[in-house]
Amino acid sequence: MEIKTELRLHERIKEALDGRTQRWLSLNAKIPESELSRKMQGKLLFTDAEISRINEALKTDFIND
Repeated sequence: MEIKTELRLHERIKEALDGRTQRWLSLNAKIPESELSRKMQGKLLFTDAEISRINEALKTDFIND
């Protein structure tokens, strides 16, 4: 029996980067690098506006958990 675990938002974003860097995402989603780094570590939560800009940059459809 396989147990499927739900990935948290920052983990799904890491997968969606698909070789692109956090710096690239920071520039394209207009989120300061230091803040994006903390959010990608799960220490801070993304705002709805940031998720919207991330979706636009990565062509994804993430929603805030």
